[in-house]
Amino acid sequence: PHHAVHRPDDPPTKLRVVFNASCASSNGRSLNDLLLTGPKLQADIATLLLRFRLHAFVFTADIRQMYRQILVAPEQRDFQRIIWRFSDQDPISSFRLNTVTYGVSSAPYLALRTLRQLATDEGDKHPHAQATLLHDVYVDDVLTGASSEADAQALRAQLQQLLMAGGFELRKWA
Repeated sequence: PHHAVHRPDDPPTKLRVVFNASCASSNGRSLNDLLLTGPKLQADIATLLLRFRLHAFVFTADIRQMYRQILVAPEQRDFQRIIWRFSDQDPISSFRLNTVTYGVSSAPYLALRTLRQLATDEGDKHPHAQATLLHDVYVDDVLTGASSEADAQALRAQLQQLLMAGGFELRKWA
């Protein structure tokens, strides 16, 4: 099952469909019951916030629609099959979701594992951004900084370049 979430304050995604992969099917099991979730890759929030406070100059940013940027391997897409119809008069159609789906228990692992792989593959070109991507990300938020304003600006530029190499965009800078 799914439901719509209306967010008028977020122009790029005013309406978002949220899937409930924990809802049991006719056999009593849900998709989340069957998926392997992978190990916990998420950093401890307290540690992350303490490290954030050590910088003289800090900034935060959000990875825009992170899950929607990550493609699921074609052989795994059958596990994200949905049925849909656009109106009561239309026939029911079957679709496969191609990207990581919010609400699926494996989504946090898949997203963070993708960011780690990007840091490994492209990080030698952006060493400061690589360390940030590996240690200063919480869900889809980057919380980091540097000892000088110039270093913070350089880190920001490196982060943008590194994430762009993986098709990710940073936004909501603070």
